[in-house]
Amino acid sequence: MTASNGRTVEAVPMTEEQKFFFDLRGWILLPAVLNDAEIEEMKAEAYGGAKNNFEGKLQETLDHPAIVGILAELLSEEPFVSEESYSFRCESSFITIRPPGWSKMERSDGGLPHVVRPPQQANAMRYQVAGKKIFAGLTRVVWELEEVVEGQGGTTFLSGSHKAHFNYGGPDPWRPNVEESPWEGSIRDAMDGYSCPAGSAVIFTESLVHAANDWTNPNNPRCAVFNCYNSLWAQWHRLNLAHETIETMPPKRQSLFRGTWQLGPGGNQAYSIDNRSL
Repeated sequence: MTASNGRTVEAVPMTEEQKFFFDLRGWILLPAVLNDAEIEEMKAEAYGGAKNNFEGKLQETLDHPAIVGILAELLSEEPFVSEESYSFRCESSFITIRPPGWSKMERSDGGLPHVVRPPQQANAMRYQVAGKKIFAGLTRVVWELEEVVEGQGGTTFLSGSHKAHFNYGGPDPWRPNVEESPWEGSIRDAMDGYSCPAGSAVIFTESLVHAANDWTNPNNPRCAVFNCYNSLWAQWHRLNLAHETIETMPPKRQSLFRGTWQLGPGGNQAYSIDNRSL
């Protein structure tokens, strides 16, 4: 891939160990990916009012070499891999800043453990493995720009729930959260968290039950960039990203925002104003 400064940077492939633990748990942590200078510049943009990572220094997290090899492994098929374009798409991005004392009740869902769709239901976003190949449907990358201490407010995961086949106890099998489940307390108790230094990335499948938590770390806010990716074949979020913003990006980065269609091997490669996800 080509960095924003013109240097060619090799994408880091997903390791066999990472595949094992991603398949087992539904998430992996990449600690200390960004250097101090990158972190400070990105934090300045985030604390300065940036709402997403589509512009400025934050834009580099869209296709950072530490994640694109992993995303290709989770979301791509070999016939669609190309040097000129990415074999997956970016669907959304938002930035969250949570000061010490922030409550999960500020969220519309009250921080309920949730998924993109109920884990026991088959759908286009469902986590699958076939022929030793992972297909993770909707995949989220979280860039933590401040330190996260386990148990003090980071995202938590019900590890393994991306492969669940049974309802999690609620009255509505189609509800994508644990609202009204008598097992909610047990589910929360079973969820895993993580600690990481600033500049780390967490990658997880949206088929995994996950939850927001009260930010109780007294030493720093949470400042995190949440980016969502999908295959070339499907779309979940409505992007609403202006063409004028996309056209300022390097051509390969622009391909993250091309339209959702494919016809034959390598059919849809380049972004254009007439070929973009809306």
